[in-house]
Amino acid sequence: MFLFTRSHSMYMAETMIDRHVTIRRLVGIAGMVLALFVLLSVIAYAAYSAQFANVAAGKSPAPTVICQAPAHQIGDSTVAITSGGLQRTFLLHLPPSYGYILQPLLIGYHGYSWTTKHMEDTTQFSVEADKQNFIVVFPQGVDDPPSWNAGVGAYGPTGSADDVQFTRDLLNYLEKNYCVDKHHVYLTGFSLGGGMAYRLACALSDQIAAVATVSGAYYPFGGCHPARPLPVLEIHGAADHDAPYNGNTATRMAAVHDYLNLWLDIDKCSATSRDFYHQGDVTGTEWKSCANGSEVVHYRIGNGGHSWTGSPSLNTQDTVWQFLHQFSY
Repeated sequence: MFLFTRSHSMYMAETMIDRHVTIRRLVGIAGMVLALFVLLSVIAYAAYSAQFANVAAGKSPAPTVICQAPAHQIGDSTVAITSGGLQRTFLLHLPPSYGYILQPLLIGYHGYSWTTKHMEDTTQFSVEADKQNFIVVFPQGVDDPPSWNAGVGAYGPTGSADDVQFTRDLLNYLEKNYCVDKHHVYLTGFSLGGGMAYRLACALSDQIAAVATVSGAYYPFGGCHPARPLPVLEIHGAADHDAPYNGNTATRMAAVHDYLNLWLDIDKCSATSRDFYHQGDVTGTEWKSCANGSEVVHYRIGNGGHSWTGSPSLNTQDTVWQFLHQFSY
């Protein structure tokens, strides 16, 4: 009896020891599996992040190519199309990340007498496009000196070509032949180019997501009747003599407050505004309570003249892009 009890006790003790050893082994194995899982997750995440960064930088191909448009070389190129019986040209810039997925498109209209290259160099939008991964196009106005048919001034139309149709044809061409996300198409312009962007916003609201103008020269053209509310950004110097802040009745150029009031009415914004930006001589005012998620934003540059970079207190191209890219259509 004693021997049985002793043997049984020893058996139970050994069994308990084996169980503890087994449990410790299982815990150890589970810990190793968990550590391996965490390590593999970190490696996978790092690889994904590196791949995404390389794709954005144009250093390696993406695993899946969504865009099926013809291949194009990155960087600058000059392209010609026919519109309204005229050969029209534009400067196209494709960022290093181009060619894998559909990308936003920004169209920038130059000032009176400017060229596409002048607009590209002044705005630095090609540099911005490389950083922010969007396509930028600078159309070339016709006439001599180059102009836009942005409206009717004191001496008649400001340009001779049908630039609204040109932009329609341009958009159709780009969306067919390039990796353009047609839900993220934006317009911007400087001086008379700003007036052209304004006219296009009224005529092509079914094809663009938002518009931004800088030192815009706004002429009448028969009424603005967009199909939907549209987000609008306006940047203007109070000391602008070429496109005066308070307008110019002699040349039929509208005042900035008239331009803003027109969009506040179109976008059905509440009368309540908020000053959200104060830096140096720059004050930013916004109207956020507008229809369909649209908004109107205005930067007044107190000492700013007729210039793209009206103040060291405001990075114009960054401000324009940060506003525009929020919106889609």
